[in-house]
Amino acid sequence: MTEEWQFPERHSLQKSLLLHLAPGVPFTLAFFLAAWLLNRGGGLPYLAIILCIPLVLAPVEIGILFIERRRLGWTWKSLIIPRGSHHISIPDILLSVVVIYIIAQMVSALAIPIRTILLSVISYLFPPWAILDSAMQGIPPSVLWLGLLLSGLVAPIVEELYFRAYLLPRIPISGKWAPMINAALHSIYHFYAPWNYLSFFLGFLPLAYYFRLRGNLLPTILTHVLFNSVGLIILLAGGSLPW
Repeated sequence: MTEEWQFPERHSLQKSLLLHLAPGVPFTLAFFLAAWLLNRGGGLPYLAIILCIPLVLAPVEIGILFIERRRLGWTWKSLIIPRGSHHISIPDILLSVVVIYIIAQMVSALAIPIRTILLSVISYLFPPWAILDSAMQGIPPSVLWLGLLLSGLVAPIVEELYFRAYLLPRIPISGKWAPMINAALHSIYHFYAPWNYLSFFLGFLPLAYYFRLRGNLLPTILTHVLFNSVGLIILLAGGSLPW
């Protein structure tokens, strides 16, 4: 079923696949290069990934949005809250964030055993300095604060604008399958961490279905911010990550 707030334009299958996956290529290449250079100088791979957000991820995805905005003539407000979507109150937004976050964390937790197996099987294909999972301890507070800004705030805003607000309504397959495809492709675009594909897919799925049903991007942005920020806040508070 096509929601009334969705744009009438539909991408071709080739264009949809390209726009979902292509931004992950320069981001992954930039991360490997930055991580390699930082490793040679005694730096941390986590710093490499967060520096690639303003240098590669944001310019590429926001650049595509600017090009399409000029071509189609939509406004940024219409992208965040499309005309005809369900307008929701602040309490509703906050409740939605809590519900989406809890559901996403619960379902993505189901993938932890598979993720552990995949990491042990695939990790030998990657140099140690390119595996973020092994480098999240001992990060200086200054880098964690920078990560909270870039990974915890900038990346979620950019990715939700790009993947949920722009790409999801234009997937050439409508109905219940569109959010699944959107979440799956959003997961695969993280080429630098294939062991996380299932976890990412299960985590993104509630966001994609929420946006399809309600048409309001604010709760998905806030939920994505929580995804990327909670672990950093735990580390800043002196705790350790359980994963």
